[in-house]
Amino acid sequence: MKWKDLVYQRVISFCNEIGSRTFSLDEFFAANEGVLRQSYPKNRFPRQKTCEMLQQLRNDGIITFLDYTGNYTLRGVDLLDVEKDETKTIDLSLETPERKEYMIESYVRNVRWARLAREVFGDYCLFEGCNNTFLRNDATPYIEVHHIIPLYKNGENSLFNLCVLCAHHHKMAHFADHNTVKHVESLLTSINQDFLRNHHAR
Repeated sequence: MKWKDLVYQRVISFCNEIGSRTFSLDEFFAANEGVLRQSYPKNRFPRQKTCEMLQQLRNDGIITFLDYTGNYTLRGVDLLDVEKDETKTIDLSLETPERKEYMIESYVRNVRWARLAREVFGDYCLFEGCNNTFLRNDATPYIEVHHIIPLYKNGENSLFNLCVLCAHHHKMAHFADHNTVKHVESLLTSINQDFLRNHHAR
């Protein structure tokens, strides 16, 4: 198997293992160093070679490098295993990118990025003055996790690109007119940055 094919295969496996499409080179190499060294024992610099292969996958449009965080995000229409498990009752193949992402966000509850967002941002809509959050039968608040910059537009699964919204504002962020969507995106980016700044200052 070629280096690039092996790295791509390992990227998919790694993303499935961690339940997230976004990862760092350090995380990826630490988890896969043994496999890479075993597959290519004559290569003396497997980390550098891995970085080169990730660059080639980036050139192919398969992954995106997020310069401001140093992370990579897996692109494409394929779902992670955990996403397939939680969305298997709906057919995403005929959906537009916007609607597909909304449906994935709405249905996938327990992947790492969604859990982390709820842990940090809480269980109530981040829109100021919003009181649309309601309780489920088990008395837990219902909230939806949203990617401020959509994955299909090179957003990432990280706290810097996530927020929690009620169902109403989540739909607004996806399906409102273009100007409203851009305004919501700008507003949520500002709220996210202020929230994380205050969170880290505690």
